[in-house]
Amino acid sequence: MAKITQKSDDAPEKKSDGLLNRAVKVLRVVSTFPHGVGLSELARLADVPKASCFRIITVLEAEGILFTDEDTKRTRISVGALSIVGGLLTQSGMLRAVRDILADLSTASGETTGFDVLQGEDIVVLMQNVGPSLIGQTLKQTPRTQPPWLTSTGKALLAHRDPDAVRELLAPRYPQENLHQLDLFIESLEPARVHGYAWLYGALERDAASVAAPVMIDGLPKYALWIGGPTYRITPDNARQLGQLAIEAAEKTARLLTASREAQGFAEPLLESGINGAI
Repeated sequence: MAKITQKSDDAPEKKSDGLLNRAVKVLRVVSTFPHGVGLSELARLADVPKASCFRIITVLEAEGILFTDEDTKRTRISVGALSIVGGLLTQSGMLRAVRDILADLSTASGETTGFDVLQGEDIVVLMQNVGPSLIGQTLKQTPRTQPPWLTSTGKALLAHRDPDAVRELLAPRYPQENLHQLDLFIESLEPARVHGYAWLYGALERDAASVAAPVMIDGLPKYALWIGGPTYRITPDNARQLGQLAIEAAEKTARLLTASREAQGFAEPLLESGINGAI
């Protein structure tokens, strides 16, 4: 079979696609700051080089989409563009930015990724991004609830709680015939806290594994990001590497949500109404 070669004009198109992707990331981050955001912070949160970020801002300002205050040097959505992107200046705008982080995490890990929260006694999967290697697995609906002891996000979020409090929370719902295994789960929380990520193998599904890292806001684990896939791809050999990817994505998410919360004055980075209405 003849080898298929790319056309010579593909390169400019790919370069343009990359620039467009960066511009969208910049615009989505700016849209979560109604009062504007500085260049350095914008470049960090959008994960775009500072020089490229400046060029994107310049182009979008010329198009009347962005506006930079000469005194504060903070960039925001221009008044003229609010009719186009006004819906982004809400919690849903932050969720779109989180979706970008999940997409990048899927690309880096090659696996499906997700964004969870602990509500009462349940882990709630708020959103997920299909990985490029999704084979032989059915992607479940979101939002959905799962028992904390069967998820890596449950371990990641509960690892920062007192062990007795965790036992009191989980014992009433934990399968009574296997109640002795609850102690093993609680013992596994300390390593998860120390290493910054949790790993679970064959718990929720026999052939599935996942790693997760907490999104720390004000020193507390508010949410968690996870990487999930089959056990033959997520193994003890690469769990640490995947865990580090999850940590980096969780830290980026925490910076974004914290900065946006401070800019908009929300008590919580994502309100329940915003979450439920945007998913």
